[in-house]
Amino acid sequence: MKKNLIYFIVLIIIGAAVYFFVFKKGNSTLPINEKNFAVEDTASIGKIFIADMNKRSVILERDMNGGWLVNQKNPARAEAISVLLKTIKQLSIKYPVPETARNNVLKNLSSDNIKIEIYDLNNVLINCYYVGGGTNDLNGTYMKTLDGENPYVVSVPGFHGVLTVRYITDEEEWRSRSIFSLPLNQLKEVSVHYLSDDDSSFIINVVGVDSFQLVNYKTHMQINPKQASKDRMGMYLSLFRFINAEGFENNNKNRDSILMQQPFCEIKAIDVRGNIFTATCYYKSVSRETLQQFSNKGEPMQYDVDHYYATINDGNDFVLIQQFHFGRLFQTIDFFLSNQLKIK
Repeated sequence: MKKNLIYFIVLIIIGAAVYFFVFKKGNSTLPINEKNFAVEDTASIGKIFIADMNKRSVILERDMNGGWLVNQKNPARAEAISVLLKTIKQLSIKYPVPETARNNVLKNLSSDNIKIEIYDLNNVLINCYYVGGGTNDLNGTYMKTLDGENPYVVSVPGFHGVLTVRYITDEEEWRSRSIFSLPLNQLKEVSVHYLSDDDSSFIINVVGVDSFQLVNYKTHMQINPKQASKDRMGMYLSLFRFINAEGFENNNKNRDSILMQQPFCEIKAIDVRGNIFTATCYYKSVSRETLQQFSNKGEPMQYDVDHYYATINDGNDFVLIQQFHFGRLFQTIDFFLSNQLKIK
């Protein structure tokens, strides 16, 4: 009985020692200079530099308003920044790369990697590591710290996949796709001009949060307030709070030829400070990717009915827009005079 008690006490002592040296000592089986991938306090991060082996790189920096800028000039997509910060915070080592695979993984990392530099709010480097490809089961990602000699398989708890895709080096993938981001209390005027149909075009002046004027675009005469629906104008103007592009098309090889065509619509919003935001819209020809290739009569479609092209940001950016989202702005003046209550 005493012998069993002694064994039991010895086991407790061994267990306590293992707990102390492995957990209390910070998992000392991993060298201190190469085990820290995660940055738990992401609020302390002021800048993130991401670069790949193809000489593509981006700098993400906090701005004065608490948002983020891409390469010191364009607003970043909030949702993309959120995903990256959560990834940086939750990085967790699954296991060191086995000795038998170490050299091969290091070789791959040296020839194909994404470098991450993380700086604090004072522009001091607080972390730096390399991100490689995924494991064979696609449930881990090879990483190595800047000063570390050994690669590790790293993951985010609860996420199944390869983390490499979260470290984007394409500037346009990071950029905000916002076209109009104007709450009603910031709007002064909205105009919709169909270049081949002035009679369908219109202007809405915002007099107050609940007071609007509908104006004939062609004559610039105000429509009798008794004939214009205040509710429909308010509902329409509320859309300008959140209108995004589907994606940037600045590198589209057909951009110049498309812009030589006449646009079919120009939508302009002016805010209370006098800033002007314009989207000039062009038809998109049917392509292999177009879902609807034929009309209901079986005739080949000339234009894509689900997508359009547009220029935004003073014409500096060429983007793809969706009928499902952006198309809600394509109303005519009759909409505000009819009994139709729902925006298409």
